Amino acid sequence: MFEDRYHKDQPAVKAMAQRIANNSPQVFATQNDFVSAYGPEAADMVGKSGLLAALWDIGIEAVPASFEGEARNQPRGLKTSPRGRE
Repeated sequence: MFEDRYHKDQPAVKAMAQRIANNSPQVFATQNDFVSAYGPEAADMVGKSGLLAALWDIGIEAVPASFEGEARNQPRGLKTSPRGRE
């Protein structure tokens, strides 16, 4: 049976989301900055979207820090901040 180790409900993903939430708001200009702070496994969690979903579930929005490229459509880095309350 296949188990997605980066699913938002996995304990390791939830723990990483809480760790990032505790330090938010944060801005990482590049992926390397994010990896330096949280490690390559956290970057893999972002790449598989589980970490972004887990952050959202606990009230943290994670979006690209900036966009680059000719069309300004290539995301770069990561910015986290508490979501606004309705």
